[in-house]
Amino acid sequence: MEHGAAAQKIVEASWRAIARAGVRKFRVSDVASDAGVSVGLVYYHFTDRNGLLRATMEYANRMAFVAESTSEGEPPAVSGFEQLSALLFTDMAGTDTSRDNAVVWYEIVGEALFEDEIRGQVAATIQDWQQHVFGAIRQGQGDGSVRADADAVVTAQILTALVDGLLSRLAIDSLTWDAARASLRVAMERLLLPV
Repeated sequence: MEHGAAAQKIVEASWRAIARAGVRKFRVSDVASDAGVSVGLVYYHFTDRNGLLRATMEYANRMAFVAESTSEGEPPAVSGFEQLSALLFTDMAGTDTSRDNAVVWYEIVGEALFEDEIRGQVAATIQDWQQHVFGAIRQGQGDGSVRADADAVVTAQILTALVDGLLSRLAIDSLTWDAARASLRVAMERLLLPV
């Protein structure tokens, strides 16, 4: 098995372990067993438990974003509001995988409360996501699909915080996917659509 393939199997096993039992029950030895590798190989690739958690968070983030089109030619033009919708609704697919991904994210965020090195990565990830949302809002203001008087910075913070809150409720099954998507849609329309 190639080193890159082994590392990928380890991260996927780590993601499954956290989605299944949370960070409190997370054991490197269980991850190694699930990945079919030695514990030593896990530490070779990720140095320590926190290194593996950081890599798992990066994996969860990659899963959360819509893949770019791989078809040839130019992608279809979309408005800023449509781009924003794609960014925000990706996590709201309503599949077992999207729910598990939300669980993994919140478990790692919880761990970041006590681990400085994880906290910095979580904060950077949130900032990066808000920057993408800000960019889509500004694009929408440029193409007229988003109201010109919306404060793009504040609205990006509000919408990303709303998605975070909705996902936390979805992760514990206290909200339906349809209700979460409807709430997000209403908020986006009221905050952003031109009057």
